[in-house]
Amino acid sequence: MGQSRIFYSMSKDGLLPKVFSKVHPKYRTPAKSNFFFLVLVSLFAAFVPARVAGEMTSIGTLLAFILVCIGVIVLRKKMPDAPRAFRTPWVPVIPALGVFTCLFMMVFLPADTWIRLIVWMLIGLDVYASYGISHSKVLKARGERRPGRYVLDVTVVALSVALIFVAFWHQQTAGWTSSKRLLITALIFSVVHLIFYSSLLFKRAVINKK
Repeated sequence: MGQSRIFYSMSKDGLLPKVFSKVHPKYRTPAKSNFFFLVLVSLFAAFVPARVAGEMTSIGTLLAFILVCIGVIVLRKKMPDAPRAFRTPWVPVIPALGVFTCLFMMVFLPADTWIRLIVWMLIGLDVYASYGISHSKVLKARGERRPGRYVLDVTVVALSVALIFVAFWHQQTAGWTSSKRLLITALIFSVVHLIFYSSLLFKRAVINKK
């Protein structure tokens, strides 16, 4: 239920297709989005082991809390006069402690969970790069090109390199005689992203030199 509301807000901003922001004419809820996640979560629960599902939920939630804590610090600096129903006390101490606490708990999760987290992050950035960045209503209203495209490409390259290291870390932990399916999948995924996004960075550097 919560994820469908997140997709609804992102769709309203143009970052996802419009189908996720369509509401039911009678119940005024994002019915199509709810149905999409009903099917997705049902399949996930049916075919993914409980341990994997629980660990993915934990690491995803902890990462979200980290981003929220960082967002509090950034918004306090960049938008100090923005309307707020509640102001976090002791900024940046409280948000920094929140980041440290969540990161501390994430460190103790298995390496394969980190692989899945990075893969999901890369998929999300792919969606943003291929759709959201060109459909953002905020950018269209400003009439400007996305200034953070370079940051996006660098972030994907950095995550791809991190995925390679985490994949080998997982294989080292599991043992080199165990199945290498996750290692091979992660390496292919990371290499494809490295080649594609590095080429974009290279092209942009060549254009800037000209």
